[in-house]
Amino acid sequence: MTNRIIIPTIIAFLSLSAFAQGDMGKEYLQKANAHYSEGHYDVAVGYYLKAAEFDEVEAMFNLGYAFYNGEGIVQSFPSAAMWFKRAANLQYPKAEYNLAFCYMNGKGVPCDYEKALNLLTTSANHGFSQAQMTLAECYERGILVEQDMEESLRWKRMAEASLQAQAEEKAAAAEADATGNPPTFDVTLDGDLHERQDIAEQTKPTEVTPTKATQEREPLIVYAPGMEPKRKPPVLKILYPKDQSFFHTDQVKIKYQLLADGLEDSTRVIAMVDAVRNADGSRTVRQANTVEVDVPNRDCTVTLYAQNSVGNSEPVSIRLIRENVAQGDLPRLFCVAIGVGDYHDDKLPPLKLSTKDAHDFAEAVAKKRGLPFSDVQVKLLTDKEATRSDIFEAMEWLQQETTPNDICLFFYAGHGYRDEKDRFYFMPYGGTTDKLYNCFSAADFKNMADDINCKLIVFTDACYSAALFEGNRSAATTHFIEQLRRTKNGMLLYASSASDTKSKEDPSWGNGAFTKALVAAFNGGARQQFDEGLSTQQLELYLYKEVRRLTNFKQTPIFINPNGMEHFNLFTYDE
Repeated sequence: MTNRIIIPTIIAFLSLSAFAQGDMGKEYLQKANAHYSEGHYDVAVGYYLKAAEFDEVEAMFNLGYAFYNGEGIVQSFPSAAMWFKRAANLQYPKAEYNLAFCYMNGKGVPCDYEKALNLLTTSANHGFSQAQMTLAECYERGILVEQDMEESLRWKRMAEASLQAQAEEKAAAAEADATGNPPTFDVTLDGDLHERQDIAEQTKPTEVTPTKATQEREPLIVYAPGMEPKRKPPVLKILYPKDQSFFHTDQVKIKYQLLADGLEDSTRVIAMVDAVRNADGSRTVRQANTVEVDVPNRDCTVTLYAQNSVGNSEPVSIRLIRENVAQGDLPRLFCVAIGVGDYHDDKLPPLKLSTKDAHDFAEAVAKKRGLPFSDVQVKLLTDKEATRSDIFEAMEWLQQETTPNDICLFFYAGHGYRDEKDRFYFMPYGGTTDKLYNCFSAADFKNMADDINCKLIVFTDACYSAALFEGNRSAATTHFIEQLRRTKNGMLLYASSASDTKSKEDPSWGNGAFTKALVAAFNGGARQQFDEGLSTQQLELYLYKEVRRLTNFKQTPIFINPNGMEHFNLFTYDE
């Protein structure tokens, strides 16, 4: 039986002695691989975490694999995707391939076919034979890309060459070992995770038809005016999702292939749901060949057809199955924890404890599995992994994953900013006060929160965070609150201060005062005799008292319930 230990999924790094230098990362990696070979997965994970602090890319990849499969650690798709992404950012081909799989299937990240294809292509260009074979099959069968037999053959030949090179390298290594050289650890952790057919066989095999790429090129012919050949009507094919796919969101993104005989830019793609045109609820992105379609709260059939000056295409349809939550099913808990301490900008002074705040809150949340949640998924974004685009992606992940039965927690620790019109901004990595388009505004937050399909609890430990909530400061903030009341059901918001003062960082607290109190509450600090769980109202009262006590009454948190939602238990206490 596989050894398992409960390590919070949000652990990113382990503290190491200051004298650790040189080849320490490689030594930790070798020890991890040795323990993994012997089946001591829990010990291996500990060493991989240590090696990852020294930017050992193989350790990052192996951590992603461990989290994905729950080997030696609690299974967590968000943590797996996080480690794959860190390794992929260092151009590790296996991590690029596995991250493509995560985007393909929405495992720990939002389902995004364009990112999947880009990562798959990048991995193939970096010489990973498995990615090259997958890409060859995609081109052969018209999956993710337009069908192109010549391109398929090109990637197959590249894969064969890569495999030959790998075989020669292994033979040379075996010969070197036979001469008495020290043995090397060769643990290929990607072997069973994502075989190439996992991506290429997401849809049923389709009959291969010739395309322009497979036909011999015709000689250039100059036609007399009025004698040009007649254009053909457009042809449309749905690439993803496949027929009979499940969904639980209010909007579904459909990727298609369009052949329009040179008229692609002037061709419209029209969506219908159950034979009713989806004109107001669909949005087409020509560059990505995708269309977003509003879907009802039931099973439905989505039909697409293309239309241009030549005529209409034949309609193509897929059946989508609404994934309903059965009455009595336990809810799931989702958390996005953001902590930005290093802004990589001199205009924003570092907040040393913000990253720790996010880690500590995420760790407290990760312990709530079974209380009463059937599953707990935590996505941690810190420093350079907390850009504006990263926050958008995390919110999109919540939109795609959650159902009305679930609970979402959004936590942010770092700088906040209020402009001259009283508009509030979360300041992500790379954000500056003179380039607010790189920041995550209250309007951005509101627009993303609208489409999260469950109860949403927001915690902000940031200076000026009161500007996100107060209705008596300006017309802009009042309008924001009114928007929340009209459009978002089931949201509670907690901010670190009712004024523009920031949550003071004090090493004796270990966190900002607000996060210090919040983590304590989640760890049982607010529990009273006979309490079965922590309610949202009890949390409000506890934060009010504890933050004021910690700051000697200089800081008072603020709570707002824009929709008048009834208070409920966030979680039950562990007996």
